[in-house]
Amino acid sequence: MTARYRRCGHGTGPLHPGDQKAVAEFTAMLAARQRPAPWTGRGDVAVRIGASGLERGRPLPGQEPDADPVALVLIHPDTETALTGTLHCAHARIHGAWTEPYRLLTHALAGRDLPAGIDLST
Repeated sequence: MTARYRRCGHGTGPLHPGDQKAVAEFTAMLAARQRPAPWTGRGDVAVRIGASGLERGRPLPGQEPDADPVALVLIHPDTETALTGTLHCAHARIHGAWTEPYRLLTHALAGRDLPAGIDLST
C-alpha cells in the first residue's frame, strides 16, 4: 500500500503534519533572515560565515558591548559546545541576535565542518 501523504510538491490535498512542521520552520527562518533582531551587545549573536551560512557565536565574558572587533567563540546550536577557539569578529559580520530559526543555516545542522582558517575580521 502506498502512503496517503506522499507528495511531489505539486499534489493536491492537505499537507502531511510533518510537512506542515517543515514549512513552518522554513518560513520562520526566512522571516528571521530578512528581519534580524538587533544585537544589543548582550547574549548570543548570529555570525555570517560564507555566502549564506550563519553560526551561533557567544561573546567572551566581560566583553564590552561596543567593542570592535568582538571576541567570541562559535558554538554548536544544539549542544552549546565550543566549535572554535577565540575569534575576533568585525561588527559588519554580525547578522543580529541569535534566534532558533537560524539553526537551519548552520554548518553543524547540515553535518558539515566549519571552514578551516575562519577569518571574521573583515
